[in-house]
Amino acid sequence: MTAMRAEMAELASDRQAPTLFHPWLVRQNVIGLGWPEPLGRPATQTDRFVAHEELDSAGLPTYGLEQAEAVGWMLATFGPDDLAEEHIPHILDASWSYAGGYSEPEAGSDMLALRTKATRTADGDFVVSGQKMWTSGAHLADWIFTLVRTEPDSTRHRGLSLLMIDAHASGVTIQPIRVMGGWRVNACFFDNVTVPARALIGQPGQAWAMMSKALDMERSMSFGGREARLLLARYLDRIGASGVELEDETWRDIGEFIMELQAERLLGQQVVAMGERDESASGEASMSKLHGPAVAQRFAQWLVDALGPEAWTRDSGDTLAADAEHFLRAATVLSIIGGTSEIQRNIIAQRWLGLPRG
Repeated sequence: MTAMRAEMAELASDRQAPTLFHPWLVRQNVIGLGWPEPLGRPATQTDRFVAHEELDSAGLPTYGLEQAEAVGWMLATFGPDDLAEEHIPHILDASWSYAGGYSEPEAGSDMLALRTKATRTADGDFVVSGQKMWTSGAHLADWIFTLVRTEPDSTRHRGLSLLMIDAHASGVTIQPIRVMGGWRVNACFFDNVTVPARALIGQPGQAWAMMSKALDMERSMSFGGREARLLLARYLDRIGASGVELEDETWRDIGEFIMELQAERLLGQQVVAMGERDESASGEASMSKLHGPAVAQRFAQWLVDALGPEAWTRDSGDTLAADAEHFLRAATVLSIIGGTSEIQRNIIAQRWLGLPRG
């Protein structure tokens, strides 16, 4: 958690510099696991899940890695070859950084309501106009892989495309937004930004097919579960070392959290295993995304209450209490990022339970 706070502090700064963390990962050969060969490194999706779980469980910051690997996986899977050959070496050696431009002010987590437009010019290039919100890491990114509407009369999932936009291109403006979790997200404005035709990821108008698979992978991530497991282990270690006697009710709470957090882990593993079998995991991925933040938020509040006044301030001098306080603030966004809990319930109802739209 100390390393995580240090990374968040760096992301909150205005320095356009890479962290030390990603070059270290490059040396460990853990970037590009499970991408299609020869562009990726041989591994199963389960191997990748375990590697990320170990990094997260050690309290290391993995958000930037997730972003870079998402775009690398899409390029390795969907192409085009020349764009993949341009970007993937820079992903694998951590020399370029990336941010995802999805959410919008009028759409929120409902990406299918996006309004950012990309108009085709006579020579085949795109001109992009619109705004993205909550674009974490955009101020440190070299590139923003951006979901846009390339067919002006289309609605919802039809007519969407993914473009690789130079974060420093003329017409791109990035403004900071500070959140209570302690880090910076951004509003990104695209004012008639010219994007070359070769920057199109995959096929025009077919972005939702790519995004659906990418979102299933994202929702297999742990949204707070791994941090909660780490904090719970530290709390139990403190209790054991201090010899404090806990009440039976407290032990029941701990037992319930252990079971719920293990269920959160197993849900993520299920999504990964289904992906390896090339099975649709849309409903299961949404279950994982729905359950993780819910248990993480309840645990964060429970831990702060259990630790007492030391966890009610940021600078108590008690490292565990400070981490619990930070996690309580940071956990507030977990049920929003990656698709709100309301959206996940709709997906589960429609795609897993087969219920009709309301």
